[in-house]
Amino acid sequence: MKGVQRAATRTGEAGFTLMELVVAVFIVAVMAAVVTPHLLGIGQNAESNACEQNQRMIRAALSEYYLIYHNYPQGTADEQLKTLKDAKLIESIPEEPSGGHYQITETDGEVEVSCDVHGELPKSKS
Repeated sequence: MKGVQRAATRTGEAGFTLMELVVAVFIVAVMAAVVTPHLLGIGQNAESNACEQNQRMIRAALSEYYLIYHNYPQGTADEQLKTLKDAKLIESIPEEPSGGHYQITETDGEVEVSCDVHGELPKSKS
């Protein structure tokens, strides 16, 4: 028992030095500085991709509505989305992931769907 007590009361053998702690904190800080921007970019890419998919879905529903009724729904974008939902062409009214709003514009018989945060969906290749 005396040997165990002596080992526990020795000083200078257990723990880390101040320099070792400073180096460890520095390494963790550098790793955090490298990883954080990538993590933030992933969230923005996910929002952009979700917005693009919503725009594709809205455009497809508008095309289907046009095939059925031979015109596009009238009113604001919110009213048009509600019309698409009421016609059961979309299950629910999509929300823009970044908190923005969708715009639907009809020009020369073509319908364009855009978002006030992410812009317009790229034209599909035909």
